Amino acid sequence: MPKLQQRVIDGPFGPIQLSHDRWPSVVARIQGAGMPTVTVVPDRDHGALNINGHTIPTSRKSRTRNAVLGDRTYELRSTGLRRAELRRNGTLIAHAHGSFRSYAPGRTIPGLDARITWSQGIDPTDVAVGQAMVVGFGAGAPGAVLRTVLFWVDNLT
Repeated sequence: MPKLQQRVIDGPFGPIQLSHDRWPSVVARIQGAGMPTVTVVPDRDHGALNINGHTIPTSRKSRTRNAVLGDRTYELRSTGLRRAELRRNGTLIAHAHGSFRSYAPGRTIPGLDARITWSQGIDPTDVAVGQAMVVGFGAGAPGAVLRTVLFWVDNLT
């Protein structure tokens, strides 16, 4: 039976609990006061989101991940080395900052160590979906040098 790991992240509406396992199937759960529970199957390319038991359609286009929840479209866009922006219906709602550890070989949860700075005018659903997108898909690109190193590590192992 996999060991469930937990951590608490400071959120704009109070603490956010992030629970995850690492094996055999990686799943992360994000929940907090007043927030809907979001389950994430992390993967930079093929990750999936589920909110209160309902699948959230996601898509990937270039350096952008999109998620549609009702009349809201969330966009997580890489803006540089370990940095990303999160937008809701085109409006900037957060900045995410990833860590170099997120790109280590064998890392199963891309945005586990990312920090998020939230804008004004957000609600608990924005926080739940945004935090889940960052955890599941990562924050920003690794950069050219690190990408080259990781390419060779993956191919030599």
